[in-house]
Amino acid sequence: MGENLPVWGDIMKLIRLAAAASFFACTSFSLASAETELKLWNLTSSSDAVNKHWEEVIATFEEAHPGIKINYETFPSDAYKTGLQVALASDAGPDIFFNWSGEDAAVLARNGLTADLTEIGANPGMWGEKIAPGMFDAFTVGGKIHGVPTHLITKYMFYNTSFFADNNLSVPTTLGELKASCKAIRDINPRMSPISLGNAEKWKGVHYISTLNQKIVGEAQVAKDYALDGNAKELFSDPGYVEALQTLVDLSQAGCFNKAPNATTADASRSLFAAGQAAMIYCGNWCPGTFDSEGLEGGYDLARFPAAENGKGNQDYNFALLEGYQISARTKNMDAASTFVNFLVSGETQAKRARDFGRLPVNASHMGEEDGTPIFRKIAKDAGSYAGLVLILDVGLEKSVSEHYLSIIQEVLNETKTPEQAMGEIRARAQKAKEQQG
Repeated sequence: MGENLPVWGDIMKLIRLAAAASFFACTSFSLASAETELKLWNLTSSSDAVNKHWEEVIATFEEAHPGIKINYETFPSDAYKTGLQVALASDAGPDIFFNWSGEDAAVLARNGLTADLTEIGANPGMWGEKIAPGMFDAFTVGGKIHGVPTHLITKYMFYNTSFFADNNLSVPTTLGELKASCKAIRDINPRMSPISLGNAEKWKGVHYISTLNQKIVGEAQVAKDYALDGNAKELFSDPGYVEALQTLVDLSQAGCFNKAPNATTADASRSLFAAGQAAMIYCGNWCPGTFDSEGLEGGYDLARFPAAENGKGNQDYNFALLEGYQISARTKNMDAASTFVNFLVSGETQAKRARDFGRLPVNASHMGEEDGTPIFRKIAKDAGSYAGLVLILDVGLEKSVSEHYLSIIQEVLNETKTPEQAMGEIRARAQKAKEQQG
């Protein structure tokens, strides 16, 4: 109980601050001016670079829009998640607020707490013209857009350019080619791991299966099953889910991974690749920092995850987690709020975010040679061409089901359970979760 007290204290502080702001805004002695005030809520950051960035961005916006003032408040993550929905249900909540994509954003939309931004974004000069259409999927609920992404986290298959060039290897573009590459690499150097995988914390395996599910099962069916939508007995019944898990087993049996991937940490897997002991690694846009600092700077390149030859999904989708901003359904200043959100995704602001603290932009139109490393710029440019985003299993799926999925991927990789047994358990968990929803 005691461990929860600081969090609840933060939640109550958040709610009291919101209520106080609402009270003063409604009293007769509030500022009597034509200036529009917007409440902007964000997460607390310990980074000086992040905090300075927001000061400068807000100052620039207010200078360009003298009739709008931004009241900026930040809150700790746990308190924010818990207290935000309470605040939004009253007039005390923010006009604009940060949120994670997926279920965190969707639950607010389903409860009628966020504004439908579909028509606004389609207007000339708005975010619909600045961001790839597929990126809005993560903030779309019931066919309506309820948030605007401002930055993303994504993954690629990084490979050692010298090893590939010296051994005349081609970068695999299909799963079949990937398995063949693993054999070729083992033949060239039996001590070289074709792919470095660290799944001790379970989330690396989830990223593989999230990607394989989309490519093999197809994004439409995956979205339906992750949302527990439809007949409970039919959830996760598509045979592609078994095939996705079997593909992971096949890669393991083909010798693609390092020894004991379930006992290898994610950090260790990155270091294995950076040390030249693995030819490839499926890793996030944050990984090059490790590669560079550990001696592989300039010695690697990237490619998208290989396509599933007979998969039902759009093979041009890519793994990505988006974060962005939503607007309260109760805001009285929709025009001003949407103007500020649109400013956040302008080419200039996006380039500044990349320079100031390394955020991967959703709009790379104004990124120059000084904005990050060549790899950073390459990722930013490629992100604009995603056909859509892979729905991440532990973000889009109900918690009790996703947590079991995390553990069962390890068991399948260890071959202590078959893919068929694993999916039987997942179906049972999904049915139970669906029934509990009513």
